[in-house]
Amino acid sequence: MQTGSNSGSSPRATDAQVRIPQLDGLRGIAIGMILIWHFFLVPIVIAPRTFLAYVMIPTRLAWTGVDLFFVLSGFLIGGILLDAREASNYFSVFYTRRFFRIVPVYFLCFGGVFVLSMLLGSLPVRKFDWVFADHLPWLSFPFFFQNFWMAARNTLGSYGLGATWSLTVEEQFYLTLPLLAKNLNRRRFTFVVVTGIVLAPAFRLLFYALWPTHSLSWFVIMPCRADALLLGVLASIAVRNLAWKNWLVAKRRLFHLLAPILLAVLAFLSVKGASFYTFPMLSFGMTSVAISFAALLLYAVLFPESLVGRILCLGWLRWLGAIAYGTYLFHEFIYGAVYWAFFGRQPRVGSLPEFLVALLGLALSLVLCRLLWLKFEKPLISIGHRRQYSLESTAPLLQEAAARP
Repeated sequence: MQTGSNSGSSPRATDAQVRIPQLDGLRGIAIGMILIWHFFLVPIVIAPRTFLAYVMIPTRLAWTGVDLFFVLSGFLIGGILLDAREASNYFSVFYTRRFFRIVPVYFLCFGGVFVLSMLLGSLPVRKFDWVFADHLPWLSFPFFFQNFWMAARNTLGSYGLGATWSLTVEEQFYLTLPLLAKNLNRRRFTFVVVTGIVLAPAFRLLFYALWPTHSLSWFVIMPCRADALLLGVLASIAVRNLAWKNWLVAKRRLFHLLAPILLAVLAFLSVKGASFYTFPMLSFGMTSVAISFAALLLYAVLFPESLVGRILCLGWLRWLGAIAYGTYLFHEFIYGAVYWAFFGRQPRVGSLPEFLVALLGLALSLVLCRLLWLKFEKPLISIGHRRQYSLESTAPLLQEAAARP
């Protein structure tokens, strides 16, 4: 999380950052789940009611790694906004930093696909039709509203670009959250956050009732997915309210009692409703998954000395977490290119050679995205963080005795 101020208006202003290593580990778990899903679960060929089909049941929720990303994002960004709400340059610094963190890498991805589509589209052969099947209007991508087209057409669009739906959800969410954090006192802001968490499954049920044949509508539209983001924001509020934080620390056993209940719910969803379009998942499942991730996040932050906290500090998990954003955007393209080079078609895992090619694609994705992080993402983030918040007081809100009335 981040607190800080700018030396422009106050002689005491600084830009202090407190990095929680456990969050890097959680980010590593999130991208790891997505990689497993796209490399080995989506393309795998398994006959139903076979031994392998039953073995794969525990992996059916790997796609919810994106929900862990949402919870993490809500926690981090919500904390930044709460800590900087008194800054005179609150909006300009926030959106400048978000721009350098998100937009250049996103446009590198989208722009590369656009240029590639123009080049391949001019070829007389039709070997690459699978890459651009069901493509969405290109103009929707620069403005981050392709998720509406996805919902209307009930398709994620071109190969690889489907993952960008989550970016649209986050960017649309961050058009409103800074305004609320800035203009509402802590109690009202908390009320709005809790209300949004409750309303998200209601929105999903409404879409299900009005548009049952468009299952992507309740998966990719922002209000329907706001519960995960807002649960992260609620967690950031909790650790900044000393009374709430002390209560949670004193009630450590509550986490231990809650864990088997949440695990039982996740097990039920894995067996009965793992896909996002099932009624158990859209009604209570997505919120239950997000609550599980928020509880894990809080436990890791509040009890860093615990076994969970120590596991999340493992070097390889944090290494993976550092390259999560670029990996999320580019891994499918790298996998598709590697697979096509060997087999000349869309990825599918049904044999040992195909499995080995999937491993090769995974390894190459990690190497290339590490280079992307070092040479492109990280320098851009540094540029964004040259802008610092201007605060009269530099005391972080984490140290407040209680929330504002």
